[in-house]
Amino acid sequence: MESKLKIPQEMLMNIDFINTVNGGMSEPAIQLERGSDGFEVVVKIPGIEVDDLQLEVVRGKKNSTSLKLFHLLPIFSQKSLPADEQWRTVRFINTFVIPEGVSVENISARYDDSYRHLVLHLPYGDEQGDYRRKVDIDRW
Repeated sequence: MESKLKIPQEMLMNIDFINTVNGGMSEPAIQLERGSDGFEVVVKIPGIEVDDLQLEVVRGKKNSTSLKLFHLLPIFSQKSLPADEQWRTVRFINTFVIPEGVSVENISARYDDSYRHLVLHLPYGDEQGDYRRKVDIDRW
């Protein structure tokens, strides 16, 4: 069934731009691929600087492991305070459930400046027990 309403592509792009400029947030684009040596997750996050991103691996009590990608947003604009003393809140970009058989010790992340996307590599392995660590994001 064809829609009778025709919306020009330029108008749709302007609506997205105006929403983002006026306080909206763009959604991340996430692509997951399974390779011979592990999983690769490619994440494009428009409007967020790579230096603001944080990535943590957390294994819970029921042995479910997750990868949390987030950044900190200032609550109020406090220009008089240094950046490390400003109030911030966490904005989760995504929480990935890590499948069984991934080596959580060897999860790595790198940011590709040319394509402006984050690449997460989750190699295969055999890990057990509770676990938590921060993953450093390399730039290349």
